[in-house]
Amino acid sequence: MSAFGATLIAGLAGALVWSGTAAPATLSSPEREELLAHPHALVLAYDARAAAELRRAGGVRIARSLPIWRVGSRSAVRVAPLADVVQADRFIPTTTHFSSGDPLVPSQWWINSIGAGTVEPPGPGKPVTVVDTGVDLNHPEFAGRPSTTALNGQSIVGQAEDHGTAVASTIAAPPNGQGLVGVYPQAALQIWDATPTGPGISVSGVVAGIDTALRRGTGVINLSLGSNFRDPLLEAIVNVAFGSGSLIVAASGNDRSHRSPLEFPASFPHVLTVGAIDQNGRPASFSSGSPYVDLAAPGQAIPVAVPPSGYSSDSGTSFATPLTAGAAAWVWTARPTLEVTQLFDLMRSSSQDIETPGFDPYTGFGRLDIPRALTTAPLPTDPNEPNDDVDHIKPKRLFRQGDPPLNSARRLRATLRARLDFGEDQRDVYRVWVAGRRVTAITISPTADIDLAVWGPQTVTVFEGGGPRRRDLKAMSEKPGTRREIVRVRNTARRGAYYYVEAYLGAASSLRRVGAVSYKLTVSTAPIRAVRARR
Repeated sequence: MSAFGATLIAGLAGALVWSGTAAPATLSSPEREELLAHPHALVLAYDARAAAELRRAGGVRIARSLPIWRVGSRSAVRVAPLADVVQADRFIPTTTHFSSGDPLVPSQWWINSIGAGTVEPPGPGKPVTVVDTGVDLNHPEFAGRPSTTALNGQSIVGQAEDHGTAVASTIAAPPNGQGLVGVYPQAALQIWDATPTGPGISVSGVVAGIDTALRRGTGVINLSLGSNFRDPLLEAIVNVAFGSGSLIVAASGNDRSHRSPLEFPASFPHVLTVGAIDQNGRPASFSSGSPYVDLAAPGQAIPVAVPPSGYSSDSGTSFATPLTAGAAAWVWTARPTLEVTQLFDLMRSSSQDIETPGFDPYTGFGRLDIPRALTTAPLPTDPNEPNDDVDHIKPKRLFRQGDPPLNSARRLRATLRARLDFGEDQRDVYRVWVAGRRVTAITISPTADIDLAVWGPQTVTVFEGGGPRRRDLKAMSEKPGTRREIVRVRNTARRGAYYYVEAYLGAASSLRRVGAVSYKLTVSTAPIRAVRARR
């Protein structure tokens, strides 16, 4: 499957490093050629001068959550020295596995497979947004359908543009006697055409679609698309979505025959990743596997609506994904007090294990099961997510407010319970206040192997290496198994400072795909002289 690429400025290498200010840089010749091979580029720019230059060049800001602009590639080259990130605005292929025009199957076999026929779906509630190609609103399944909102203009040009209509019908086709019925027929359906410049889904189209959905409130966002390139700006908006309380559901991909290369956004943390199963309840022959697949749903020979007024039978993780997204919106509507981290874990923990016991790379934790999702007790809320690195929690980085510190100058002790997961949440990072002339102790009591590190105030990312790592990494504790981890930070200065605490999966937990690994984190402070006296 083709990939969309990026040129990273200011020392970025596959992950965003948020400087908060302009990061002067010069494009290398290969980077410049890569950028100019595409008509448009995406620019992340916090510097006001960069924003002014982009505006003069005819650039359009495509997101409110992050200062991301879409501009001509030549203009992007000129503004690069003032920008934080510059990358090509490539097209993202959809993940459909077409069935060569097979006729519509008379029975929607997936209904019994996921238990949809044994429970009655609710009326409109939590919205589910399809970010895809345009949807044919004149199709019999959508013409006059209540609770259907087009968030932008919808275009359908040629066979390649059938995808959005097919995906949306899998979620929300009504029982009107004219074809098929979606998994959540009365869903509050929102649709975004991510092909603003013609055939093909672009990064800018997806970013703008997610951003628009977020401004309308929390909900479920369906992404039946993907590529082998880990796009940093797409990852940033996905993290913003999760942190804002929305659930992203994405297709694992259809490249099993090519050894299942990682797909994105499916392999990003905090994305509910869906594989496909066939009519026999086994992993579909095309469905990509990875450590990041969370669950599976029917994805072979799925009846779908196609423009202008027809139907087809299609296969692909593109169709397992909307079954799961629609089911998640159904469950959230029926259980409105769930927080997004609870819903995320509930959709996995309620799935029906169908392959090897526990996790497997093709079906994750099991097959989607709606009745179980409606009744299974949820886990407690996992606080402060996403908090995978410093830029997630420090103010004026990924989130304007950042995360509040666990303690403060007035409240020196704090306790928190949270959890980690190999595929979705391998580390948590917190801010702590280390008071002057005191020793701050951080303790973790885990249910599995979790390790602990403390980083200094100048830390940019917990993935630092070389000199920055030697400067910033203040203490570590990596005891095996469930032994308690404790580190102490001594601040001999008069003034206090904010440090960063990192809880991360240890070697024993990382060797296998585990579900929720819980821990209790405690922060306490004592005068330096008191610590000496106890010794």
